[in-house]
Amino acid sequence: MSSNWNEPWTNSEGMSHREIVERIANDPGIRERVEATLAEDPEVQEGRRLYAEAAGPLLAELQQLVPDLEAINHKLEGVGDLYRVQVRHVDEDGNETSRRPLDYRAAVPVLLEWLPKVRYAPLAEDIVSALSAPFAKKQARPLLLRLFRESLPVENPQRPDNTAYFREQLRWRIGETLGKFSDPTVADDMIELARDPSFGHARSQIVNPGLAKTKDPRVPEILLDLLEDPTVAPAAAQGLGRLRHTPAQPHLERALHSTDENLRYQAKKALKRLT
Repeated sequence: MSSNWNEPWTNSEGMSHREIVERIANDPGIRERVEATLAEDPEVQEGRRLYAEAAGPLLAELQQLVPDLEAINHKLEGVGDLYRVQVRHVDEDGNETSRRPLDYRAAVPVLLEWLPKVRYAPLAEDIVSALSAPFAKKQARPLLLRLFRESLPVENPQRPDNTAYFREQLRWRIGETLGKFSDPTVADDMIELARDPSFGHARSQIVNPGLAKTKDPRVPEILLDLLEDPTVAPAAAQGLGRLRHTPAQPHLERALHSTDENLRYQAKKALKRLT
């Protein structure tokens, strides 16, 4: 993750990373060229072997639960296909008239059953990303709250020295989804997690947008306190700007002199929202 983690990365055409991945997944010509290149990379091929070994039974089960896959004649190569592959409609001349995401609501219970048991980090991340769809909120949120607190013991055999990083990255991904799913009914959970320094940077998306979305009256003061926590201070500044909490102005002005470039950037943006 870059220092400006909150700013979506775009390429020279203004496409986000997710848009680029979706374009590759849904354009046969591009996929063929990309596959030809990846086929020559032994590290990529070993990663695919490990993924297939970890995910094989899950993918077989999911294939039967998503009718759209049969309709478009697509065999799942990874859990990420659920949110990347799209159903395209064309007219009689072959011109695309519309497209929509796969409807994989029926797969959510299976994904929830698998997630706590997965130990291969890339597969676990894919499952969390699939569970971040709005329709999964009600079913997924209780488990994600538990797994954020517990931390799944995932690993990647290709990077045995980076186990701590992969576990932190997965917790960050879970926190990102919890931030999306936040609402007043989980205010106490969001506040507890945001204020616990043991969760480090992984709680960034819980701090913002998660806290603001709870609409809890305690949140402005909590965000002011979190401005003093270097691991989440940029997110706290964002949250104060999101709330347009005018009493935060002097605190944000002090943050403009921080040695943290991202905090300075977020404080500047937040101050603009206060005026």
